[in-house]
Amino acid sequence: MVIITLAAILIPDPPHPLVEDRCGFSFCEVCMKEAPYTCSACRTTRYCSPRCQSTDWRVHRQSCKIHQKLNEMNTRIAMTPPKRPPLGECTGCKAKVGEGRRLALCKDCGYQACGSCEPHYSRGTCYCPNSNFGKKYCQMEPRWYHTNGRGRAYDGDRHPETHGQPYPHEMYEQTRRACDSCGLVTRVFKKEYRDPWVWH
Repeated sequence: MVIITLAAILIPDPPHPLVEDRCGFSFCEVCMKEAPYTCSACRTTRYCSPRCQSTDWRVHRQSCKIHQKLNEMNTRIAMTPPKRPPLGECTGCKAKVGEGRRLALCKDCGYQACGSCEPHYSRGTCYCPNSNFGKKYCQMEPRWYHTNGRGRAYDGDRHPETHGQPYPHEMYEQTRRACDSCGLVTRVFKKEYRDPWVWH
């Protein structure tokens, strides 16, 4: 026999902890102030403080579960490797390429881009999760368009090439270690400097 108490009905589960997420300017769901925090479960609804989150919890609880399911589905879709594109066709715009025109080809995933799609932030991004046409993301400055071409952002280590102008020492972790992307043992950026929005 299941006994449901009045407390179980009136007092819902506590809200999920907040995480700091400064991804641009956004507003609190409750008071419309600047919202530097997001719900750690759904990563969608934003708040300015734990107090506002608690105020909104009865309303947010149901949508939080829905957003969590949507996030799981989107992650599954983004991580599913796509079929190799047919040769001789631009994967970005589907244009057939005739004689005399070239396609940039990623040897790892088979993505092909014509001259107009290659410089595009979206159509010029191949399906590889850690690189774009063989150029490793860990060796570049963070940019918001560093993705696997299907909406999944690169969030691994960064140790960009300095090209003679070194980055400040405080941007790097104290000790050298193997990069989680390419395996090179070097000093990598601290987590806060891997965020592409810090660079804008």
